[in-house]
Formats: sequence, C-alpha cells, structure tokens
Amino acid sequence: MALQASARGDFVRVLPAQCQPVADAAPLPAELEPYRAAVRACPLARAPQPARVRLLSVFTDDFYKGLPADARWQNFPLPVLVDASGRCIGRLPHLFPVDPPQELTVHAGQWRNGIPHELRLHVLSPAVGGNHPLPSLRWQAPTQSYHANAPAASPNTPHTLPGDPSKDKTPCP
Repeated sequence: MALQASARGDFVRVLPAQCQPVADAAPLPAELEPYRAAVRACPLARAPQPARVRLLSVFTDDFYKGLPADARWQNFPLPVLVDASGRCIGRLPHLFPVDPPQELTVHAGQWRNGIPHELRLHVLSPAVGGNHPLPSLRWQAPTQSYHANAPAASPNTPHTLPGDPSKDKTPCP
C-alpha cells in the first residue's frame, strides 16, 4: 500500500486511513503490547516499492471506543518506527494521528533505496500556541536509525530546544 503523494516534491503524507490493525501474532514493542487492539501499522512507502519502514502507533480514538466517556486518559507510549524485521529504528516525539485536541501530520521524503531519509512532523493545534512544526527526523546511515534534527528556535515552537539532546524522545531504547 503506497502513501498518498503530496505536492511537496517527493514527500508523501502518512494517512491514518491507510494504517491497518496489527495481526494478533505480529510482534510488538513491549510498551505497545497493552494497547494491541488499538495499535495500527502505517507503511512508509512509495509506489511501486514495498514498505521498508513502518510506523506503529496507538490510535487513541480506537482505544477509547466502547469505554465510558469519563474513562481516564492513558499515558500512551510514543509511536515507534520499525524496519522490515521489526527492529526499532526511531520514535515520533508526539502521538499519531491525534493527541486530543492536537493532530500530528507526518510527511516522508528524500527517498533512497525505499527508505525515507526525512520525516517532517507538524502539529495542528486549536490551542493558543496554534499549529507548529516539530524537529524533522533524519535517517542516520551509520546507526540505521532516525534522529531528531532540531529546527531554528521560534517563539511558537514549544518543543525540544536546539542542541538539547536530553530532551530528544526519538531514539530507540
């Protein structure tokens, strides 16, 4: 399944509607296992190539379906990027697709050998701070993993400070 092409060069948007429930027998990172019924796998691929990277995320709306309206909010694990073998190769610093009332958009691009070398992240928020970008994740060939690339500081970006690795939530454990 290929992602929808966007008007941003070779970048494609990860569409939540194209994410699929994980199979019962599929291995998951331990922190996602308690939420298995609400975990979705989103392939990061461009047609006609098969996905070499998948995004595994707890879809919070799916988790809360069927629960009482006053159900307590869970401390959900961050989405995980995995390779074809299931090895963790990075994490998103924000829940995908929604962390109410915010929504995260992900655009994958700079494709080489079927792997997106940049993931652009953007939070859509009705809050006072409004919409804002998060640091892009870039593919690091030596470690075969994604790491945050801090953007220039801005008053509307309440995320990781540039150059502050202690705040980077994107590496795998």
